[in-house]
Amino acid sequence: MQLFKEKGFFLEMGFSRKEFIALLDSQGKLIYQRDGNLITFTLSDQQATVTLGEEGVRRIASARLPKLDVYFDFSNMGDGEQAQFMKIFLLKFHRGGG
Repeated sequence: MQLFKEKGFFLEMGFSRKEFIALLDSQGKLIYQRDGNLITFTLSDQQATVTLGEEGVRRIASARLPKLDVYFDFSNMGDGEQAQFMKIFLLKFHRGGG
């Protein structure tokens, strides 16, 4: 089963914008260009666009955790490349716990 089959979708990620950009700059695997909140990734000569949206805080009991809405657009990328991109992206941007 392919993860994230849709050509456009949102993820709510547990990062502040600053943390996301720091991870983006240090990940070293995906080729990208960033213009503000718009990030264009290139994989196998095809492009995926990621747009950073609203930043907020998730409250769980007394804990306050950052959250960032991230929109993915794969309209210019084939299904195989999309699956490959998401596998790499999720590995590089995984935030584990426990």
